Amino acid sequence: MKAAVLRGVHDLRLEELPDPIPAKNEVLIQIKASGICGTDVHMWEGTNDEGTFPFIPGHEWAGEIIEAGPDVKTLTAGDRVVGECFIPCHVCMNCKDGLPSAMCLDPEYYGFAWHTPGGMAGLHASKEERLYKIPHNVSFEEAALVEPASVAYHGIWGAGGGAAPHDRVVVFGTGPIGLCAMLACQASGAPVVIVEPQPYRRNMAADLGADHVVDPSEGDVVEQVMDHTNGRGASLVLECSGSNGALAATIDVVAKGGRVVFIGHSIGRKVPIEVGKSIWQGSSFVGSCDSPFFFPKTLDFMSRRLVDLTQIITHRFPLEDVVDAFELGKKASDSGKILVVN
Repeated sequence: MKAAVLRGVHDLRLEELPDPIPAKNEVLIQIKASGICGTDVHMWEGTNDEGTFPFIPGHEWAGEIIEAGPDVKTLTAGDRVVGECFIPCHVCMNCKDGLPSAMCLDPEYYGFAWHTPGGMAGLHASKEERLYKIPHNVSFEEAALVEPASVAYHGIWGAGGGAAPHDRVVVFGTGPIGLCAMLACQASGAPVVIVEPQPYRRNMAADLGADHVVDPSEGDVVEQVMDHTNGRGASLVLECSGSNGALAATIDVVAKGGRVVFIGHSIGRKVPIEVGKSIWQGSSFVGSCDSPFFFPKTLDFMSRRLVDLTQIITHRFPLEDVVDAFELGKKASDSGKILVVN
């Protein structure tokens, strides 16, 4: 089979590899679509060390089972499936404490190591444990969005406590996760204010129906948000950018009694904030890690056809052009979600 292999920093190759042979508790999947995440690009650029070279990247994918091992109980050839990134060890103290898979002390992390490959390949072998069937009315391309969409959906409905028509939502950052968050909140009837410095993504949010779009370069962000929320601020803030400015601004735009959910990757950042504001206005702040137990919930959401998440897809590349796809991906301001399709 052909596969994209990330062998080192700026060393992504299209290689011919032996077809994987599924174990008794695994299935063999023909990959149909795989999304490029910012994390994939950052590992390629050397600014993120989550992966262990060499490996096949791609933790956002969808495909069809072509073979099932004899010990597989719930899946069969012909099933269309997606897979979560993490498989927990089930024996560490975090697992025994009931913490989610991403908090396991020794998880299998698919798409980040050679023995746990990702989906940027023709074929993929996977344990049954991490797989979910795709609803019949959800396409392979839409299903390939379930990982970033579930991160947004969990941030809203898991960590964030939900969005209602009476909420005033502010989303910082309109990468794929921010756009999914905007669309999911609007599906619940909530108005959404977007804060985005990049013109391409700001225009994309506007085209997809953002209620208000704030350009930080055109004036004070807090004043602009207050103008769009009748002077009250946001009852729900979804920070999806991980940028210093957005992280600092969350506490200034959240309403009294409001909620702030930190979704964007911001490991290593230390940002001064006025903590006293959170005390005297009764606001709450929570980190939203991964999307534990939210793949099936997000697939159900997709199947309801309340929004068309494929609108966030801006570019599609065949596997043979995967390096070109990564080159575009590093220009984050020039694209939405990029898919590698087979």
